[in-house]
Amino acid sequence: MSSKPDPRETKRRSSPSWSGYRPASELSSRIKQRNRKTGTKAELALRHALWRRGLRYRLNRRDLPGTPDLVFTSRRVVVFVDGDFWHGRNWNERKERLGSGNNGAYWVSKIAYNRDQDQRHNARLAELGWRVMRLWETDVLRDPEAAAGLVATIIRSDDRAIAPAASIALRKDSPETSGC
Repeated sequence: MSSKPDPRETKRRSSPSWSGYRPASELSSRIKQRNRKTGTKAELALRHALWRRGLRYRLNRRDLPGTPDLVFTSRRVVVFVDGDFWHGRNWNERKERLGSGNNGAYWVSKIAYNRDQDQRHNARLAELGWRVMRLWETDVLRDPEAAAGLVATIIRSDDRAIAPAASIALRKDSPETSGC
């Protein structure tokens, strides 16, 4: 009798090798190492706005692909607050600027890998029946209440109104953007 694999398991892809690349400077290396993965200003602003609206969530569930920033378990909705630099906001312009700077090949491949990984996580979460929302950090920081309003609309919407496999991308340069 064969057992089915756990649907929460994600396919692990090996991360690209960054060996052979050196930081542009020790200062830039220290700055990049101190960037936060969780609890960023944008994430905290969104969390506070959602809490004021009476919405409760779980944080950074490691058992889900991509470790979403916010998880609304009963509504099967996950929210990511993506950093503009690390996730490639305005990617075409950013790619040109990065390519002509220090370690251009490294930064372009690193951020391109992050963007591809985001798409893989979106697809895997959709397969598992989750609705995925992605917000840019500067949009959240600019107006946390508006961002919380968008999340609240999705959370409180009828499940039939939005298919579980739908990815709600609020990132303007994403191919699946809904025009928000």
